[in-house]
Amino acid sequence: MSLIKDAKKLADKELDKVSGGVTAAYFAAQDVIRGKYGVGEERRRALEAAGYNYYEVQRLVNGIMKGYDNVARDVINGKYGNDQARINALTAAGYDAYLVQDIVNAMLL
Repeated sequence: MSLIKDAKKLADKELDKVSGGVTAAYFAAQDVIRGKYGVGEERRRALEAAGYNYYEVQRLVNGIMKGYDNVARDVINGKYGNDQARINALTAAGYDAYLVQDIVNAMLL
């Protein structure tokens, strides 16, 4: 493995300790959207070989593709309030509040 790849994996592990695994998965999701990991079964194998949880990454990909990253920016800007009020507002607007929060957390790290 190259020195750069080793350094990236180490950095991802450190971010994961802070973010509960969301940050590395979020960046992997962005790479998936750019086409880095292929499609279908090829994507699953490539993500798992790289040490990612395929289902978590795919969940984030789906959220990003549905515009959740824009909603996360609105959350950061205070549009949806805080705590339970935020959860209620996001749910009422048709969003998965916990997915939005995962994306917010990844964006802020």
